[in-house]
Amino acid sequence: MGMRYAPLESCLRVTRASPKIVRGPDGVLATIGADIPGHDHDGLGRARGLLIEGAASNLLRYSAAFSNPLWEKDAGVSLATSGVAAPDGSITATRLDLPGNTAGLYQRVDDLIAGEVYSFGIWARAVSGVADITLGGVNGASNHAVSLDESWQRVGFGEAASGTSRYPKISTAISGNPASILIWNAQLEAGPVSTSDLISKGIPAARAMDDVMLEPGDWFRGATGRGTFVFDLELPAAWDGIWRIVQMHSGSLNDDHLDLGYDSAADQLRISLRKGGVPILSQSLYGGLVPGARTRIVLAWADDGVAVAKDGAVLKSPGGFAMPRSLNTIRLGSYAGQSGALNGHLRGISYWPERLGDERLIALSENSGN
Repeated sequence: MGMRYAPLESCLRVTRASPKIVRGPDGVLATIGADIPGHDHDGLGRARGLLIEGAASNLLRYSAAFSNPLWEKDAGVSLATSGVAAPDGSITATRLDLPGNTAGLYQRVDDLIAGEVYSFGIWARAVSGVADITLGGVNGASNHAVSLDESWQRVGFGEAASGTSRYPKISTAISGNPASILIWNAQLEAGPVSTSDLISKGIPAARAMDDVMLEPGDWFRGATGRGTFVFDLELPAAWDGIWRIVQMHSGSLNDDHLDLGYDSAADQLRISLRKGGVPILSQSLYGGLVPGARTRIVLAWADDGVAVAKDGAVLKSPGGFAMPRSLNTIRLGSYAGQSGALNGHLRGISYWPERLGDERLIALSENSGN
């Protein structure tokens, strides 16, 4: 069995109808243009992989301009421009001096849906030493303790909105001690965890979905009815609903397709197979995934069966059917490029034009986190 190496970039196609903010190799946040792959890095410049996200909106206005009147201050709270570089390298960070107790900085937000989960996130660091800060809840009632040091951190929480007055707030309500911190770009969005930064001006900022596809070339043997993919993923810190790892189909998803996704409510991987427009297989595969962790998931298919390997175990579908041989579209991290976004990182992908044996599938999946 031969194998030929092809760089991911040679067949990667990304469509996104808006700019996006990711960390570059220098560890600094930077804006990339529409349709540019979001290759992300950590604060030390180490590659995290391709960041694949769904559409999102920052519901806060003037998210980095804390002196705007939309940001309300309790008595004794003061703001000043800081000379320390912000996470994007600009001199736009704000110094926030808090007098202690419950006095803080906040922005009221209307039109949230009671009972729905929203996430609040903000970049922050202590001016000197360590500072204990309170992030008041989306509904202004609960308190989330955060300890800051002299390095930039993106801190936040996810919480259901109540039917009362709603605003995320920065204070020292828990410790009650005065504190001086630096802050940059606050974000409030629907969902359990904040996605990549969205900097708003006078209106909420929006980002389009990443529609990620692999363009099959002579490396892909979709007409043989068999193959193996290995996906090296850094999973999102939290999730909600059903998101996709990969979809392969012919003319459309309603025709021939093989789909691998994850159902967060059931905590199970799911596979779906359709041939000639007729569903052949729809099966949940037991065995959950850990939010925020790195993992390898292996998808293998042959003429009469589909297998998924994770954490050194192989989960199989019932056999006895004929695999489609017309798969010519490969989409990563979303459902038809419209929903079900991974909201995590694709660190790498490998492909073999054969259905590898179970022992090999186990070996490929058992090194999660390395």
